[in-house]
Amino acid sequence: MYLCYVDDSGSDRIRTLTGLLVPASSWGDLLHCWLEGRREVESEWGVPKNTELHAVKLVKGRGQFCSTPEQEARFHKRSRIAAHEMLLKRLARCENLTVTTVACRTSVLPDVYTCFVEHLEEWAAARYTHVMVVLDGNPGPADTDGLSAQEASEAWRHAVRNAAPYRGVHRGLPLASRRVLEDPIMQDSAHSQLIQAADMVAYAAYHHLACGDPGLWPKLTPIGAMSRSYRRLAPRWAGDPADEGIVWKDALGGS
Repeated sequence: MYLCYVDDSGSDRIRTLTGLLVPASSWGDLLHCWLEGRREVESEWGVPKNTELHAVKLVKGRGQFCSTPEQEARFHKRSRIAAHEMLLKRLARCENLTVTTVACRTSVLPDVYTCFVEHLEEWAAARYTHVMVVLDGNPGPADTDGLSAQEASEAWRHAVRNAAPYRGVHRGLPLASRRVLEDPIMQDSAHSQLIQAADMVAYAAYHHLACGDPGLWPKLTPIGAMSRSYRRLAPRWAGDPADEGIVWKDALGGS
């Protein structure tokens, strides 16, 4: 069985979802490779390994990540892109990692997710295996001690409601033959190192696509270094290497 950590990227009317697939038995290997990268980034620039990393903020120079103002001053845009490259370089060393991205011409993320799950079903069936999905999202309040009963109830309703479109995709699969098991596990990226890893790869795939076809996102100025970081993962891409780990699908309601 595989675990698949998923995050989105893209903008406007083209969106993508990227998954990091790893056998359950090799989960520790993937986390080890990622944390090795986090430790290198911490050693070089002072970004604590438990600080949440978000690719857009990291690469675009937004937010503060370092422990001291002096370290933050050194952690400029070029350094941040180098940190991103360092992290993907470490991920690429995980021999049991598979990277896959689904791209759709639509702005509706649940529609992209439907296509992504269809792709996972095909991928898992070809390998006679099963997949559980861990998706970036609100899992509900971790601690309700500071909330009133009404506030806690509303927080849970909000989390359940937001997950409903994704949960529905899973529950619509044929029970007798489905390869993607259970409902998606919603995990806040702030508390999941591997969701953060998926976010880094998703943003790199976004820039890689834009470098290959600037017309996809005319407002984006793609960063070549991000594309190069993504290509480091070439041995881990799913499917035909010529597809570069990216599958285009037609989403319901897509343009």
